Amino acid sequence: MAESLVRDVIQETQSRQRARRLAAREFRPRRTLAGLAAALLLTVAGGAVAIELAAQALGSGVHPVPGADRAADALGRLPWSHPGVRACAAGVAVLGLALVLAAVPGRMRGMPLDGSDPRLAGVLRRSALRRSLADAALSVPGIERARVRGAGLVRRRVIVRAATGYRNPANLEELVHCAVDDRLDSIEPMFRPPVDVRLTWRKD
Repeated sequence: MAESLVRDVIQETQSRQRARRLAAREFRPRRTLAGLAAALLLTVAGGAVAIELAAQALGSGVHPVPGADRAADALGRLPWSHPGVRACAAGVAVLGLALVLAAVPGRMRGMPLDGSDPRLAGVLRRSALRRSLADAALSVPGIERARVRGAGLVRRRVIVRAATGYRNPANLEELVHCAVDDRLDSIEPMFRPPVDVRLTWRKD
């Protein structure tokens, strides 16, 4: 029986991992246009360089790429400290950075939901998640206003800013935290963000 229990736990863990991979693959932006433009640019530039190198290797005095001979002569006469050379180097560096950024996966379109079935993947829009968590904070007696900032690229926490008209909030901040945690438990996000509650109250 213990062996069967261990096997079930392992299978459930593997299913959850496959579900997470599916969600990451389905809900991340493909960046197809950026990848296509980068591939086309590299193909054209690589083809031109390959043609010029083949012509040089064969000893041909003819440059198959129009204007390549004039560009090569102009660059050969310029020193490294020339502003034009530096500008070209900066342009190549920016182009390389753009190609690297084009290869980086985009941010997920929403908050993926947890699940053990690797064939299914669901997502909740971040705006809907913020509204739901704000509604959970407003359900606490005494809370008059609530605003939620979701997790971002750098910030991994969900920040709940709540306000009450009470002069003595007592454990109201803890109650808001529990309400938001309970709402997250019911939503079951795949990547559970930590919650940070910031409460303001009347001090006069």
